[in-house]
Amino acid sequence: MAMDDRSFAEYREKAFSFLWDEVAPLEEEIERTERIPRDVLWPKFRDTGQLGLLVPEEYGGMDLSEAQYLEFEKEWSKVHGGIRVLLHVHNGGADVLKFVSEEQQKTFFPRIARGESSMPLGLTEPEGGTGRDIKARARREGDHFILNGTKHLITNADFADVFCVVCWTEMADGRYEISNLLVERDRKGFTIRDMKPCMGCKGAYHGRLLFDDCAVPVGNILGEEGKGLEPTVYALNVSRVRIAANALGTMERCLDLAVEYAGKRLTFGKPIAERQAVQRYLSEMALDIYALQCALSDTARKIDRGENILMEANLCKLLAIETERRVTDNGLLVFGGIGYTGEYPIDRLYRDARLNWLEEGTPTIHMMVAARGLLAGQRTYRPFHQENIETSLDLARKEG
Repeated sequence: MAMDDRSFAEYREKAFSFLWDEVAPLEEEIERTERIPRDVLWPKFRDTGQLGLLVPEEYGGMDLSEAQYLEFEKEWSKVHGGIRVLLHVHNGGADVLKFVSEEQQKTFFPRIARGESSMPLGLTEPEGGTGRDIKARARREGDHFILNGTKHLITNADFADVFCVVCWTEMADGRYEISNLLVERDRKGFTIRDMKPCMGCKGAYHGRLLFDDCAVPVGNILGEEGKGLEPTVYALNVSRVRIAANALGTMERCLDLAVEYAGKRLTFGKPIAERQAVQRYLSEMALDIYALQCALSDTARKIDRGENILMEANLCKLLAIETERRVTDNGLLVFGGIGYTGEYPIDRLYRDARLNWLEEGTPTIHMMVAARGLLAGQRTYRPFHQENIETSLDLARKEG
């Protein structure tokens, strides 16, 4: 059960104060070194409850509702993109655990909340898409799977102790189906390689996972064998909503910075905030922010009610991509040339934002999923009237 409103407001106040008082001042250091001081921050994130925000209370977590949790996704993005990637992926490890046995929940939920375990989803591959297009396969040999394949762009691979690897596993009858296979970091035949740093979200680590005849016990199946696709798709779609919240946080801080700067920057003896062109930039930024706020609020309510949000998740992510592009562009225009330097956070926010376009799928994927849903009869609203369009051929047949 989620926190009541009063308790959540009190908790959020303390947690957000920590973020701005102790984490935000590290921005320049993280940007310069491209490293998050995780050894210093991890215990503090744990003590403030931010490692177990989605873990049920009985397992030591904060048990936030989705609507409550999105507030944190927003604030992390405002503070620093690398921090939000770190915490977004760590907390997301709790999503797949909603579909597993009580015994597995007892094992992993407390460890995630305490920061002792982090469980990234090993899905993305360099030579395949997601879902049934993945290439990683695990053949069965006695009481082990022999796993082969490659994953890349796996966040938190620098410290995660166990990975939820989405792969084809050989069933007892010889068929191959998709399962979620837990692979410990120290397994023989499992190697982690570095990848090049990203243009933004500095300090976040993405690794390449190589499996070469890696023997994994059959008992390491997370959830039900051969039924790994459903929890994976669920985790992906919920994560798309959270990435939209990340975009919203970036957009809101861009607007706050732009309004503040416009009121202080003088040209020809008066603040640029009095220029009609700048006022248009600001109002357009506010318009995009409000639209995304409304979409996210609606989708969060549906998630908390347990509704199917396949359509909404993809539309939220699409809306976030378009609105975030415009807001960060307009924010940079308000700052002018100085915004292109590191003088103000606007340049970091501009770079950090671009990762949101690509996480959990590109725009073309979201468009395809949304279009398929529409053609199958899905809507974000309930139509009263059913349209019945007659083609020219239909009309010609009637007339004939």
